[in-house]
Amino acid sequence: FLPVIFAFIIFQLVILLPWSALAERPPGSGASGVGVCVECHEQVGGKLGEPVKKWRNSVHREAGVDCASCHGGDNTNSDKAMTKEAGFRGKINIKEIPELCADCHANIQKMRQYNLRTDQFAEYKTSVHGKRLYEENDTNVATCVNCHGTHEIRKKDDPRSKVYHTTVPQTCGECHADPERMKPYRIPTDQLADYKESYHGLILYGKIPGKKPGLAPNCADCHGIHGATPPGVKEVANVCGNCHSTTAKYFKESPHFFSMEEAGIPRCVDCHTNHKNKFPTVEMFSGGKEGICGNCHEKGSMPYKRGEELRETLIKAITAIEEVQKDEKTLEKTGKNIEALSAKLEEAAKKLVEAAPITHTLNIKKVRELSEEAVGKAREIKLEIRQIYKDILIRKVAFVIVLLVFLLIVALLILKLKRLHRAH
Repeated sequence: FLPVIFAFIIFQLVILLPWSALAERPPGSGASGVGVCVECHEQVGGKLGEPVKKWRNSVHREAGVDCASCHGGDNTNSDKAMTKEAGFRGKINIKEIPELCADCHANIQKMRQYNLRTDQFAEYKTSVHGKRLYEENDTNVATCVNCHGTHEIRKKDDPRSKVYHTTVPQTCGECHADPERMKPYRIPTDQLADYKESYHGLILYGKIPGKKPGLAPNCADCHGIHGATPPGVKEVANVCGNCHSTTAKYFKESPHFFSMEEAGIPRCVDCHTNHKNKFPTVEMFSGGKEGICGNCHEKGSMPYKRGEELRETLIKAITAIEEVQKDEKTLEKTGKNIEALSAKLEEAAKKLVEAAPITHTLNIKKVRELSEEAVGKAREIKLEIRQIYKDILIRKVAFVIVLLVFLLIVALLILKLKRLHRAH
């Protein structure tokens, strides 16, 4: 009798209870805990399964944002998942995307826990992209998904993110380097190619040793992020000044600044260009090419002469420092400790670094003062190097004399030994 009762209990536990639980569960209820949308799309696979793969790598999955959060519907029941009654909206209309993202990202209560800004949507509506979308009904413009992705949205500090600092130019280039997409707006499509050749771009892509890519500006640093707009004439100096604050300060002391206030020129980009900026050299102060003094000022004019004077003053300091640098490298090969000299040379070079932004004032007196300080320090170092070479020479001569005396003594001893040997 006991074996029969035992068998009956096992039957209840193993067979009947699971089936009764399944009978009570709504059909297709997402038993795996990820919801019926994910379960179904993963089973179907292919093109329909791709969004799920991307979603699994997204920050939204980590935050508990599922398919229904954006697409609507019932994520717990496959029979109701894609019904109008459950609020299913399917593919999101382009014009609705920013507002949909703003449902969460403009909600202070939701974003507070992640320490994220909530003004992105408000900024977007003031951008060129937003104005075209809402005022001109242009759905060819960029929305949130063009920059951040759709299902695979990653944190901005993730190197695989589309908005990672060093990836931003490529993300912007997906639209702005596309001739067909830019054709209606008559916008050039060479910005990305130019940027890659620029000094900023070379730093960003790690092609200049010693320079940190994270410090180089990308598109968003100059044009804005969600409020992306081309910098206006009077804004350019302020935009560049966000990084080049010292240079911007000196520029506001120059005749160029007052000219810009009145006539709109020259701006930073008129001399340094925008996307294809190069590292500035003293050659910018003479000649007639684009971005050089002679491009605006006639040769022989007072402004042109001032440019040449600045150039000659700086070249004098640069030449003096370069000569000392060569001497220092030659001295280092002798095995001499040159740490003290290197520190002094660095001080001299700093004077040139200080002079560079001051050239924007066009004040030749200030530039000459720093240049002469650099030249003076370079001369001091050169004299020290000469003295070190003299000391080395004296030591070498002394060593040779000592060696000769030693050899002479050895020779005399040998002769003496030979005589003693003969006598014996």
